[in-house]
Amino acid sequence: MKFLIFIVVLVLIVIYFYNRIVALREAVISSETEISVQLDRRGKVFDSLLATVKKYLSHESEVFSKITELRAQSQNASGNQAREAEDALSKMVSSGAINVAVEAYPELKSDAIMANLQEEIVSSENKLSFAKRGYNRSLETYNAYIASMPAALIVGIIPSLKISKEYWRLDEAEIKAEESRRINFD
Repeated sequence: MKFLIFIVVLVLIVIYFYNRIVALREAVISSETEISVQLDRRGKVFDSLLATVKKYLSHESEVFSKITELRAQSQNASGNQAREAEDALSKMVSSGAINVAVEAYPELKSDAIMANLQEEIVSSENKLSFAKRGYNRSLETYNAYIASMPAALIVGIIPSLKISKEYWRLDEAEIKAEESRRINFD
């Protein structure tokens, strides 16, 4: 009877450790997947934001060019040409294309758009960083657990529980490439 109780307790212990190893292994895989999700999100968000920012910058460049051209026309022309140039400037202001501050400098939206872009870049990079740290923590927990007793015995008996993953890190070439990486508006 004692032998039967010993066998049942031993089986329950093995089942407990087996299930714990499986849960930790799946946490590592899930954490690794989160990095992929964040990389995909970063790529899509950055592409979309950069396209939007480029469009605003192009639009504002056109607005400034048009303002400069109309001002020059109104100052250098006389009669109807000057009036037409002044009317065109007035239409630009009244249409909301630009806001004219007290100092008579046009206020456009690119500064706010650029601030939003910068905020989203920081947010995306933070999310990616958290995902990478989460992966490394879950891998560390898994590796420490399967190296301890009696989990090491169970992994020895059931080798399919062992996964071979490396910590998230960059090699020297990637570090140098990332250090020189910049966002380009060309």
